[in-house]
Amino acid sequence: MPRFHNGKTWTEVLPEKKAPVEPKKKKTRFNFFRRRSSTSSTSKKDTKPVSPVLDGDGKILVTIPSFRDGKECGETLMELFSKADNPDDIVVSLIEQQLEDETTCVEAYCKHAKNVEIFNRAEYRKDHWSVISNDFAKNLCPRIDQIRVVRVNEKSAKGPPWARAMGRRSLGNEQFCMHISTHTSFEKNWDAMARTEWLSANNEFAILSNPPKPMGTPSESVPRLCRVEFLEEEKLPHYDAHADGKVEKLQKPLLSHTWSPGFSFGKCHMEEAAPSDGFLPYVSSDIEAFARYARMWTRGYDVYTPTQNIVFKKIFENPHQLEWINNWYGQKILFLRKSYKRIRSYLEIPVAEDESSLAEKVDNLGIYGIGKRRSLEQLNEFVGIDLESLKSRSPDAPCGNFEWVPYDSEISPMENLYANPDDLDPQPEFSLRTNLTFSVVRDSMVMDEDLDSEDSSTTLHASVQASPLDASRVPYGTLIFFWILGLGFWCNVFVFSSNQTSGRMRRKKNKN
Repeated sequence: MPRFHNGKTWTEVLPEKKAPVEPKKKKTRFNFFRRRSSTSSTSKKDTKPVSPVLDGDGKILVTIPSFRDGKECGETLMELFSKADNPDDIVVSLIEQQLEDETTCVEAYCKHAKNVEIFNRAEYRKDHWSVISNDFAKNLCPRIDQIRVVRVNEKSAKGPPWARAMGRRSLGNEQFCMHISTHTSFEKNWDAMARTEWLSANNEFAILSNPPKPMGTPSESVPRLCRVEFLEEEKLPHYDAHADGKVEKLQKPLLSHTWSPGFSFGKCHMEEAAPSDGFLPYVSSDIEAFARYARMWTRGYDVYTPTQNIVFKKIFENPHQLEWINNWYGQKILFLRKSYKRIRSYLEIPVAEDESSLAEKVDNLGIYGIGKRRSLEQLNEFVGIDLESLKSRSPDAPCGNFEWVPYDSEISPMENLYANPDDLDPQPEFSLRTNLTFSVVRDSMVMDEDLDSEDSSTTLHASVQASPLDASRVPYGTLIFFWILGLGFWCNVFVFSSNQTSGRMRRKKNKN
């Protein structure tokens, strides 16, 4: 029997409730103008998730933040391609954060794959290096054209969430997106496994996610996060760094109330609707994970624990792993407090110190804020916490058998709960993604170079409009209306006027 464990006891997975059969819709009179409700309170909610739409090329963009662990990262890249069922469909978004004299991830990968050195280094004075690219060696390195790299000096690193946000600069028109860490190992044919698992969730807005199991663990169970606890000092909910629950013998992915950046797989349109927030410098992944989960869940995305382990966690010591915490320590405290305040503002967590200082206007967060498909009240009930009273989830609560929370799919995941900005934060731009799933219109565009600065207060006045996935959203009525209007104008100018002119000419000839 499929079952889950909350860290204390096993519980059987209950059979999924069948959605009621909807009656056949009567044919309605065609209308030139299509209208839809703009609020979830008055709109009809769906009885089941939106079915998967297989409209892309099947390519997978794998985002990997690397911090001074180039050698281990290179091994991960090697295994990523070698164990893929179709390595031609794998694209890597690599964020390298390190010193100039350290081996980079791509450098280590090329050394493993073809035994070539793609960089030549020379120290021209103490602790200052020149790095020269070896183009001939690069051409020998397999699949290097499938690796898109963003490089920053390790002194400029501002934590894992910031690095993941930098990774979207490499997002092109790939259909699926996956997040992993540099210390990841893979099952054989992991890409085919992930696609199959995602399809079996039967939800276009499904995200497969769980903390990877350590390599060498003999059990067939799949790790799962259960606890959601409030941190006393930060006054924010967070997940444990390690899985406190597990599942086994699942027949299909199991709906979850948690998300892990250690493994996350779903459609890339989630990166459009709930992108990583690069304006959270120095925030740790355990805090950012819940904050992003809240944003994606209120925008209609659902997280599922897969039925099997797709990736694993390699255990190795990285002496530099937490050095980003100590960078610019004095200034970091100020920026970290601002980051915490930013999260508390859109989670609507009341804290006296936030109210006494200049408030963060949630309207100005734009796409980095809460969505409109589901409410924070529904989030509280679903997760089993209370954001207002800082109440953590009970450790005795079962870690499964959640019921899917309906929403109106006519509301786009791009719609923000608060949409009256007076000083909108810089919004993400996807320079390589020419085919956006949701059409976005802005009065002004701001490049992600704003992430390089500590201050996200750049002024931008913008409006965002979005359309859902299905083609029925195209305003055919409006197009036909203007087509008929134009046809009438053309006939009036070129047909009727010419007839009148020729009539006058004939009458004039008769008079003569």
